[in-house]
Amino acid sequence: MSVAQSPTVTVGTTQRAVTAYGGAVLLRDVMATLDLVGEVDATVGLKKRCRGLSEGQFVAAVAESVALGARCLDDLAVARGDAAQGLLRGFAVPAPQTAGSWLRRFSLGHVRQLDKAMAAMQRRAYNLAGADKVTLDFDSTYIFSRSKRRQGADRTYKKGYALHPLLCFDAGSGAAVHARLRRGRAGPSTGIATFLAEALRAVPGGVAVRARLDSGFYSGALFDQMEAAGVSYLCGVPMTPRIGEAVSTIPDELWAPCTDKDQGEVAEFGYRLRDARRFRRYVVKRIMIGPGEQASLETGSYHYWVLATNDYHTDASVLEAEHRHKANVEAGMRELKSNFGLSALRKHGFMANWAWLLLVCLGHNLCCWLQALGALAAGRDGANLRAKRLRYRYLTVPALVVRSARRLTLKLPGAYPYHDRFIAARRRLKQLQAIAT
Repeated sequence: MSVAQSPTVTVGTTQRAVTAYGGAVLLRDVMATLDLVGEVDATVGLKKRCRGLSEGQFVAAVAESVALGARCLDDLAVARGDAAQGLLRGFAVPAPQTAGSWLRRFSLGHVRQLDKAMAAMQRRAYNLAGADKVTLDFDSTYIFSRSKRRQGADRTYKKGYALHPLLCFDAGSGAAVHARLRRGRAGPSTGIATFLAEALRAVPGGVAVRARLDSGFYSGALFDQMEAAGVSYLCGVPMTPRIGEAVSTIPDELWAPCTDKDQGEVAEFGYRLRDARRFRRYVVKRIMIGPGEQASLETGSYHYWVLATNDYHTDASVLEAEHRHKANVEAGMRELKSNFGLSALRKHGFMANWAWLLLVCLGHNLCCWLQALGALAAGRDGANLRAKRLRYRYLTVPALVVRSARRLTLKLPGAYPYHDRFIAARRRLKQLQAIAT
């Protein structure tokens, strides 16, 4: 009987241009297609001297690092040490200390400038994708802080100090259309009026917009604003006594079964808020309580969920199912926190953390735009891939950079199983880049 022994392994170094992130060229193709560097250079005026990296190069390098897996500024040192990517990119990733100093120089005006550049890139992405209608999901989340001295970190009802950003996601691609950092004590809907107006600037003219919100944003003034802007909406409604009274008057024969659920019934009624001048359409869903559950005097033997809408043509069961899918926004926020480093905001300054929030969203968007524009969506039922799987399949690909005849060639492994999809995505992005220019 013979026992196979593992070979002895020694560690050495090489001067050849080897990289573990061969798929980063796809991210740079996306940035070139959307003109990220040019848009940021033309909009953001942060630097006072011309030497070193420009604002666009700084944003591109940090966003690319975040898309590849960097979760904090210290992780930029790993990307900076990749000499092969420096050759392909044309410039190096800034050092962590330099990036920290750069973030600390951000003021509110600079943050707004970066917001404007990101909105322009989102509009360009919608145009290249040929979008004629979009669905925007609005929500907020807490980002907890280990230090109560961090600017804007307030004690919340969850017994911890936190910041409370407001986020807007595109339901189709999963991209973060807009983001705003707020103090921890801000309410769920604080600043939603201006936030909505800013989010709509990222949508090209002539594109139909559907907004989906939960009951924390329920407001007659917000409904008036969306109707004036031509936005159709689905907004959750808190189960107040007046709403419960209206629901209880619906006859049993008007309830219809849900279209995509085994249980539950839907109905609709008209309701007018105290400060409103007209009635709006309300859709209600009910599910009978299970065995052993305690019934209540207000709702009887059912659980109720209510939403308000200005869509008077779509069937009530379809609207209920569409609003229920708004829960996908939770997946977007979970993606930012678990795979893009938004689980913590580590800078002391409020504006520096706001700028980092936008850079994290931009890195996340690069992964989303890569799948949407490069036709790489290959998840279940053709859905978008999560960042972890996208990186494993297409971004963290070992490669060798070879210079020949004044040209750089990226050599991928011969046994790489997704080589055809990789090349097809590059070809498609190059075609879109030619169209955009």
